[in-house]
Amino acid sequence: RSYGLLERRPVVVVVVVVIPPKKVRMDDDERGLLGRSAQESVEVVVRSERFKFNAAHFVAFEGYRERLHGHNYTAAVRLIGETNVRDGYVIDFTEVKKVVRAVCERLNERFLCPCRATAMAVGSDGGNVTLRCEDGSFFSFPRDDCAMLPIVHSTAEELAAMLWRRILDEFTAARFKERRIVAMEVAVAEAPMQEARYFRRIDYDEEEEAPPPPAQPTCKAFAVPSPSSSSET
Repeated sequence: RSYGLLERRPVVVVVVVVIPPKKVRMDDDERGLLGRSAQESVEVVVRSERFKFNAAHFVAFEGYRERLHGHNYTAAVRLIGETNVRDGYVIDFTEVKKVVRAVCERLNERFLCPCRATAMAVGSDGGNVTLRCEDGSFFSFPRDDCAMLPIVHSTAEELAAMLWRRILDEFTAARFKERRIVAMEVAVAEAPMQEARYFRRIDYDEEEEAPPPPAQPTCKAFAVPSPSSSSET
């Protein structure tokens, strides 16, 4: 069915920023990303209505536990690199959209379970995931309704760092190196004007340290793999 001008379609916002030398303030991580001889860097920022996941969670740490609640999370990606001489891209936006949508979809309509939590015990009981908190609270969720994540707290900050790792693994470091992408930033917002950003350079000369194994067997699914391991999702 066609609605003509009234038809609603997903909106993708793409921002391309060319940064002239000596006119931009950079932090210590960004400064020198392209080497001293580089004349300029190029950033691409991709946001989309489809970079989202609706999920439940609560944050718990020693002496504190939030009530169970949910957010309509959104994500955005910023890539820093060089314009490719052959095609004029830093990277094709289609690649970025495909990867980020897939990563978000794995978290959509699920409970975000922090498998490395220190203030609660994560376990399993038949087909359910169980959580017993420091304050005595007990939760039991159907396994298929949970995203078992290799994080300590399901905060926007830790989710942004986890998505950074997952997006890199989906692209592969080799693909980023081929496109001469030297750094990436991932933003995760719980609500408008309320987001966390994780920025990290991509060091191709040093072997990435593999994350420790999940604390519980139930945490293996949805876990973010290290560069040397295969995805279990």
